[in-house]
Amino acid sequence: MTASTPSKEFFDLVKAIGESRSKQEEDKIIVHEKAQLKTRLAEPGVSAKRMKEYLVRAVYVEMLGHEATFAYIHAVNLTHDKTILCKRMGYLACNVFLHRDHELMLLLINTIQRDLGSSNHLEVSAALTCVCRLVSDEMIPAILPMIIKLCSHTNEGVRKKAVMALQKLHQLQPETATEARDAIRRALCDPDPSVMGASLHIIHSLAKANPGSCKDLVPSLVNILKQVIDCRLPRDYDYHRVPAPWLQMKLLALLATLGSADARASEQMYSVLQETMRKADSGVNVGYAIIFECVKTLTTVYPSQPLLELAASSISRFISSDNHNLKYVGVTGLSQIVQINAAYAAEHQLVVVDCLEDADDTLKRKTLGLLFRMTTTQNVTVVVEKLISNLRTAVDVHLRRDLVSKVCQLAEKYAPDSRWFIDTLLEAFQLGGALVPRETANNLLRLVAEGPLGGEDPEADDDFRRYCVNTCAQKLERGESVPDILVQVVCWVLGEYGQLCTHEGCGLEDLVDLLCDAIDRDFEDPSGTRPWILSAIMKLSGQTGLTGSAGVGDVVEKYTRSECAELEQRAREFAALKEKPDLFALVLPYDASCEDIQADPSLPFLEPFVRKAVANGAAEYVPVERRAKGGFTPGVPAVSGDVTGVMPGGREKEGALNFKPYEKPTKKPQPAPPADIAIAAPNGGGGTFGHSAAGQSAGSTADGGAASGLNVTGPRKWGPSGYNGPTASAAQQKPPGAQPGVRSQAPTSPAAPASSAPVGGAASSSASSRPQPSPALPAKPKELTEKEKMAAALFGGLGGGAGGGAPPPRPAATGAAPKAAAKAGGPRPGATAAPSLAA
Repeated sequence: MTASTPSKEFFDLVKAIGESRSKQEEDKIIVHEKAQLKTRLAEPGVSAKRMKEYLVRAVYVEMLGHEATFAYIHAVNLTHDKTILCKRMGYLACNVFLHRDHELMLLLINTIQRDLGSSNHLEVSAALTCVCRLVSDEMIPAILPMIIKLCSHTNEGVRKKAVMALQKLHQLQPETATEARDAIRRALCDPDPSVMGASLHIIHSLAKANPGSCKDLVPSLVNILKQVIDCRLPRDYDYHRVPAPWLQMKLLALLATLGSADARASEQMYSVLQETMRKADSGVNVGYAIIFECVKTLTTVYPSQPLLELAASSISRFISSDNHNLKYVGVTGLSQIVQINAAYAAEHQLVVVDCLEDADDTLKRKTLGLLFRMTTTQNVTVVVEKLISNLRTAVDVHLRRDLVSKVCQLAEKYAPDSRWFIDTLLEAFQLGGALVPRETANNLLRLVAEGPLGGEDPEADDDFRRYCVNTCAQKLERGESVPDILVQVVCWVLGEYGQLCTHEGCGLEDLVDLLCDAIDRDFEDPSGTRPWILSAIMKLSGQTGLTGSAGVGDVVEKYTRSECAELEQRAREFAALKEKPDLFALVLPYDASCEDIQADPSLPFLEPFVRKAVANGAAEYVPVERRAKGGFTPGVPAVSGDVTGVMPGGREKEGALNFKPYEKPTKKPQPAPPADIAIAAPNGGGGTFGHSAAGQSAGSTADGGAASGLNVTGPRKWGPSGYNGPTASAAQQKPPGAQPGVRSQAPTSPAAPASSAPVGGAASSSASSRPQPSPALPAKPKELTEKEKMAAALFGGLGGGAGGGAPPPRPAATGAAPKAAAKAGGPRPGATAAPSLAA
């Protein structure tokens, strides 16, 4: 077999596999081929030419899902061949057959080391490819110095693969990047663009782990990006007349990582980012990808108002396009921009509304994410209504979980009033069920318990609780299928505040009967939900004395024999408390969920039981501090002067327990090593709904004059002699800009904004007595369409347009998941006790 002419057997194998019409027919062909290969490979004296073909056929067997373990050792042996084609075939087969922890890797490591030191760059490249695929943690110390040395190889292909191998080693052991730091930085300024491009990936990994270690590379990266967009690279790197688009996108992502929250580093990028966006606007898809990456970079680095307006202008072209792919990119980019200033989305109101009603589900989901990010107190009701509308029709469980999370977060962060908050969360519980976070349900119970005003206005708190009780009673009265989490919330509210119910036809006896009927329904988690219902029945019975109801008696009798231990325990406690009405009312008082329970750790009520037991011969309790002094005799009451179980003279009593602790073990001293041996040391629950966000922006300094850094003082370019330096060093100008400070954003209250009254002036009496000319009738306003009304509701609080307001000096993530912080419609901060669904 030559490099271009396979044997007839190999040709027939490939043809048969291509013509097979079923998986069974293909498996039959492969089984027959395995049997043939096993016989042929076992023959003595197989030539290297035949062995190479057999291994190719074994690779086909492995790729089609069958094992060819009999060929593994032959692949390892072929890597020892001196013929470069056979050696490369052996490495290829090993890459397909083996894994990094395979036992045959012990036989391969020596061959890899030998080939890494070869003078033939083809052998070195084959070994480096195998290193990227099969290297393990144990192999790194043996090959790391060789790979670092290969970063200075004369062949550019070897240098590129060496940098790629360093990235693989860094993924396995991040500390290896310390030894290879200088080699990685040299690769960034390599004369060959492919080596430079390979180095960007490992530098990006290092920047993600520690941005400060790569800050001094910002001028170099900016210089490289400028040369790329100026078409200084060979034409081979162009794609649809766009110079090296993938290099541009990697450089932009790296600059975004280094410029985040760093004003000084970001100011060095602004000019090249603007130029990149301008030159990428070529009307091809890869140009749009570069523009989108520029938008992501501009929204990540320290913000610049002119560049943000330029990014918003570019995004407007995408979102207005008829192409769904470009429209999706536009909505995604707009989601990035509105995190800095939501006013940039105002001019695209109608387009966003169209995307909400689009038949493309992917575009609709992305638009819902955009609405989530630009939600304010003015449009929260409309946005939540849209999210709930999509939740009703959504089928995908991941989409439903995401929508439920968004609804709960917006309700907790921007609720205009407490009743809207209750209605929204109950609707989300009904539609989401088990997808609702437990923390959200606990926050709802805490709000009901503490009241929206935190006890400052008891009448308003009682009115709010009465509304909650009536709403929950209606949910329970309908008898429809209700998720477990909603049943638990309803039962807790009715059990605590059922006496406030004013719903027509729902007295206290009716509520108890409804709960007794609901306890026998089918639940997803009966052992976790029925105890809530039984506790609600207990609370209402204890507070009102309705313990003689037939329904209550049947429930108690039925569940005292329940298989669920918790349900049986509560039923037996209920039966015992029914016999003592005074104690019943004392144990389960009305509206006591937020009261602190005073407990006496000495448990004085047990004294009569203890005295009676000791009088009957039981051993007296010996405190722990007295036990530590010595042993005591079991079954013998401890008396004064004889509590240690030790007889006079220091002799222990027979049968006494010795409570003396064991002595601490002492470490024997190690003998000193001989003087001629050198020992090398190794190298070493709140009760609030929102959250207070603190944005920090720390400026960082980079020492560009360090000996180990790069000195890039002017533009460089790739020419016939490689990566050429400037003819004359340009004077660097220090970009003006204040050091970023640290700012914090206090939690805001999403209460409904108070409407401002019109201010008018009083007319004088003389002026009022004169006849006034009749004012001209105002022109009749244009009637809005349904789409315009929806856009006005969604974008009502975002300003007039893209330039409606200057963005803040630091981007604030308005769509971030809220933590607990006080707000209108939520509980007061600093609550000492609160109900929890985990109880």
